[in-house]
Amino acid sequence: MTAVACLRVAVDAEKTGLSPAVLGPLVAKFSGIYLESRWQWPRQFAPLTHYSFLLTDPRADELDVQELARLGEELQTKLFGEGEGGDVRLLLFEGTPEAVQAFAAMDEAAVGRALLDPSLLAPGRLSRVEITEGVAHRAEQAVTTAGAVVGPNWVEQHLARGATGKATADQPMPQLEGVQGIYFTLRGVFVGDVVSSTPGAAKTHYSLVEGDEHMPADTQAFDVDCAAAAVRLLSEPGVHAMLYLPVCYSNLVRASRRTAYETMLATLPAAHKGLLAAAVYDVPRDPAFSALATIKATLSRYVTNIDLRTQDPGFEIEKLPPQAVTSVTLVLPHGDQRARLAALRRFADRLHLYRKKQIWAAVTNVRNRLELDACIAAHVPFVTGPGVCRLQMAPVGGRMQPPEALPLLAA
Repeated sequence: MTAVACLRVAVDAEKTGLSPAVLGPLVAKFSGIYLESRWQWPRQFAPLTHYSFLLTDPRADELDVQELARLGEELQTKLFGEGEGGDVRLLLFEGTPEAVQAFAAMDEAAVGRALLDPSLLAPGRLSRVEITEGVAHRAEQAVTTAGAVVGPNWVEQHLARGATGKATADQPMPQLEGVQGIYFTLRGVFVGDVVSSTPGAAKTHYSLVEGDEHMPADTQAFDVDCAAAAVRLLSEPGVHAMLYLPVCYSNLVRASRRTAYETMLATLPAAHKGLLAAAVYDVPRDPAFSALATIKATLSRYVTNIDLRTQDPGFEIEKLPPQAVTSVTLVLPHGDQRARLAALRRFADRLHLYRKKQIWAAVTNVRNRLELDACIAAHVPFVTGPGVCRLQMAPVGGRMQPPEALPLLAA
């Protein structure tokens, strides 16, 4: 059986001091990042509105509310601080597919009335999720009838509709901007952040550090969105370390697309060049000398560091001139654990060549503790990935963190 429910975030909007146009996207971003880090596969979620999400768990008949309850506490702190003012409530409606859709479409006043009069609800169970004395539970339950079994076909179709934004009639979901920290294993500190930006209609978040399944189809649009996100980050306090901006190798080396990239790069603030770096992805095993020259000539006017990202552990570092770029990063391949560790070992066996060329080596798409420990044991200097740092709302560069406390979860 598959457990299906609609999670709804109810916020005391008047006490936030924010307009609905600002509050809705803010709640959507905070909630989306939290669910992305905690509600993990094979469980799935999809946004229905700024304040509601479709949740599924194919392994259970009933959703576990332990992780969901923490979302309410984190949103309370984000929106109202540590004081007693304001109120964030999490409502969970479990029922038939039609009932879940009907609940997601209800306005706040209708939900309030339904809490007092359960007969106004479609068949299902409405609960307030909260934590009492450290224990998460369903409180204030309103049950009208037993829920029905939901088949996987409906779940997949509904997730697709939610992911494409068709479930939100009033306005599209906002762009989800975030960063993921770059960890320096030799000193136990985050030394920078990789920027990401995801359209609200995307099925999953985009990320340069989490493998092919999190890479966009439209690489140029992704790179432009990330540059815009970096400009916004730099306009606010809190950026103390390098921001790495995604740049697609094949786009940049094509003359037909280079002009668009130069226009994009020109939007970066020159005064912050010392905090900007380029993460050039999809680099082949043996990039042409002319391509590398083009990359350096184009990027060096706007950024301080250049990182080349390759999926080939046998990347031919021998052919690069000393200090040709700042670093080369191996993207661990899609596959089973054995294949991923084999690629890591092959890359690590060549670290002496990187030191000889005075080019830093790094590994990304690190997914778990086993891979992180293998990187540390192999003396890989820099690591990134969901096993190191999950998607964050604000940069973490400059933060000390012992390796045993990784991964850094969503803030």
